[in-house]
Amino acid sequence: MIKQIWFDFGNIFIPIYPERTQESFKQSGVQLSKPAFQVLNAEYEIGALTTHEFLQTITISCKYLQSSRAVGAGWDALLGEMNDNTLFLRNLSRSYATCLVSNTNEAHITTIQKTAGSFLWNAFINQFEELFLSYQLGMRKPNANYFEHVLEKMNAVPEEVLFIDDTLANLVAAEDLGIQTWQFNAHEGNLERELPAVLAKLNKSASSILRV
Repeated sequence: MIKQIWFDFGNIFIPIYPERTQESFKQSGVQLSKPAFQVLNAEYEIGALTTHEFLQTITISCKYLQSSRAVGAGWDALLGEMNDNTLFLRNLSRSYATCLVSNTNEAHITTIQKTAGSFLWNAFINQFEELFLSYQLGMRKPNANYFEHVLEKMNAVPEEVLFIDDTLANLVAAEDLGIQTWQFNAHEGNLERELPAVLAKLNKSASSILRV
């Protein structure tokens, strides 16, 4: 029986468009290789780099003269508009404990807060029992220590958790710990319409096992 629901953020509640950032960086002449950028981003997402250090490293690599502000705008270009799921989450929290589990960074969270506005942002985050943001925790998905930390803080039994994410590697890592998973992407589906059916199926399966 599912008792907790853990939600990723990007491509769940807010659509992500990495191609926009890629195009912006290309126009700015960013010279970092893909592997180098992945390492840089991973360090930034666990708070090992400040926003200034992250953007400055990208800016210095540019073939053409750029400002950190311009590079920052390109970095934020991947963010779409946050959906207002407040009422849906409020209704969900009557039956399930919920939390937000996200690989993210200071710059994007700050931009989302500003773009969404304080009313929507606060209404949104107040629906969750906890926020587990990688840059604040110093750890990120798909590392097992991240999921183990969330399990401990949420006082959760793995088999009673449904974890929703758009990235397969994160889901596989959670499954290795016994957590139930569902791969979802806001570009392809409707969370409010599809989640009840997923929960009903999982809870029905659990009831069948209990009766055997």
